[in-house]
Amino acid sequence: MPFPYLTPARIRSLRFSRRRNGKGYDPAQVDAAVIRIADGLAGLVRLEPDEVRNLRFHEVPGGYDQRPVDEFLGQVEWQLRAGVVPPTRLRSGQDLLDVRLPRASGGYDRGEVDAFLARAATSLDGRGRMTAVEVRHTRFSTTTGLRRGYRVQAVDALLDDLEQEFRFRGR
Repeated sequence: MPFPYLTPARIRSLRFSRRRNGKGYDPAQVDAAVIRIADGLAGLVRLEPDEVRNLRFHEVPGGYDQRPVDEFLGQVEWQLRAGVVPPTRLRSGQDLLDVRLPRASGGYDRGEVDAFLARAATSLDGRGRMTAVEVRHTRFSTTTGLRRGYRVQAVDALLDDLEQEFRFRGR
């Protein structure tokens, strides 16, 4: 299979090539489906294998090459039918604490994020009871003005991985 295991973070970073000559799948439709699939694998929305199987896209000049999109959708369907929740790179609390989050103005409050990640790290090491549901429902304040926080997209991607790791561990 071209995609061994699909994680929400990996799916959100996917980029499909466009056809130079001829028609391909409508990029806006495919991109919307990809976001929904990532949310489904993250447990944010309900996503059924038949829903993925029945996806259809309009074809437009210069659209996405159909073959990689179809292979991706086939892998998603297989993973959903098999109930596969793959492990992540976050094997230990130290792996989580070693992640360097980029800073940005208007990002998530660093103190809140750091405190949450410290708690999550102890849970990854078996000394806490954090669950995937708790990770999913975590919200952080954002910074304003001159205070720099952590880039929102980077924190959200890390939370996707963390939630998936807890789901893999049955928590």
